[in-house]
Amino acid sequence: MLPIVYLNGAYLPREAAQLNVADLAILRGFGIFDFFRYLNGKPHFIEDHLDRFYRSAASLDLKIPVDRTELKAVVMELIRRNGKADGGIRFVLTGGYSPDGYTPGTPNLVAMAYPFAWPPAELYTQGCKVLIHPFERQMPSVKSIDYLEGIRIQPMLRAQGYDYALYLDREGMVRESDRSNYFIVKENTLITPAEAVLHGITRLHLLRLAHHLSLPTEERPVTLAEVLSADEAIICSSAKGAMPITSINGAPVGDGQPGPFTRQLMAAWPRYLADFA
Repeated sequence: MLPIVYLNGAYLPREAAQLNVADLAILRGFGIFDFFRYLNGKPHFIEDHLDRFYRSAASLDLKIPVDRTELKAVVMELIRRNGKADGGIRFVLTGGYSPDGYTPGTPNLVAMAYPFAWPPAELYTQGCKVLIHPFERQMPSVKSIDYLEGIRIQPMLRAQGYDYALYLDREGMVRESDRSNYFIVKENTLITPAEAVLHGITRLHLLRLAHHLSLPTEERPVTLAEVLSADEAIICSSAKGAMPITSINGAPVGDGQPGPFTRQLMAAWPRYLADFA
């Protein structure tokens, strides 16, 4: 069975869902998206993701053509039509068909259901390797479809043996990854940047889980020196959950193994997810 997608009110086989080449998403990379998982047919943290999707649209002066109730109904219908209990949902709101190749038109709304698989198990048992990379995203609080730099550096990361990058800004602050937030642990405190970053939904819920586990937390700018001297580090997203970082720029984080804060969060995360399913 072909995957079924939603496009502007219609449910279509993926190959039949088409956009005109005049759309600003194609011409200029102008648009937004969001992504979340569903388990046992139930979407995870959907209200938080809808909050962010509508907030991102407002930041770019794009109007989502349906309200939240209708969009939640679209999600449930996509899950039903695609026939999989577990997967992921992606919303895309484009800049619309432009009369001059620059001026936004009426946005096109796309929603897609995907199969989902966790990253390789060894990235959780052994941890991932990250590289500090100088880059600052435009409008970091907006979940834009512009991932030019993150995609551009993939061959370089693979060639050098890294799994992911963390972005370093001009002030020497480490903000986020291309598709993820991160935490470090220093002085028995879980720390994550709060400014000039995308406020990830997994980040939000890991902070809540840490509070439930009585783990001290801070949200504040994090310097490169702090990242490089961290006792533990975690990268997180909807597609990763909480994943240990055990190497940064080729040097071990702490003792090079997932630390106690990381292990507690990883162990508690599946149950936390189940409580929301």
